[in-house]
Amino acid sequence: MPLPKQAVSFRQLRSEGLTKLKILALCSSLRLFPTPFKGIYYVPLEEERKGAFIENPLKILSQAVALFLGSNEFYFSCRTAQEALGLNWQPSGEVHIVNPKLSRRISLKEKIELSQMRGTWRSRKIAKLLSFYGNEIIFHRGEVAGAKTKQTPYGRFALRSQITADRKRFKEKHLRGLG
Repeated sequence: MPLPKQAVSFRQLRSEGLTKLKILALCSSLRLFPTPFKGIYYVPLEEERKGAFIENPLKILSQAVALFLGSNEFYFSCRTAQEALGLNWQPSGEVHIVNPKLSRRISLKEKIELSQMRGTWRSRKIAKLLSFYGNEIIFHRGEVAGAKTKQTPYGRFALRSQITADRKRFKEKHLRGLG
């Protein structure tokens, strides 16, 4: 089993000798927490597992995004960066990620609502765990190399000037209602 407090992929777990059945059993018993991405899990500490919480969701999301994209070539921008840098104190529930590969929206709100509607103990826990990541993850396709960013323990975040440039670059098609 991999070390706690890190995101791991199904492939990594298989390469460590775990069978598909064992991995599914770990997921079913919530010894592996789900992330917003299929086949990528979070290995919680025992306290997190018992309390059904994630201590640093943005740090885990950063690790999960790196596994999902297959590289560390991304950074958080727009409202996500504003919140992380203390420029905006009102949480938006959206996570904006700039990367050179992908432009897509992933609605976690729908997944959370579906899990809550099932009504089982496990599905309610999964809904709670997914809610730590926000309501929506928005990937913006864009150049990462020349971006002005700041590296933190939780990932790379756009600086104020880069946030402004990104908001202009991605316009209202992705940023409806963000003033």
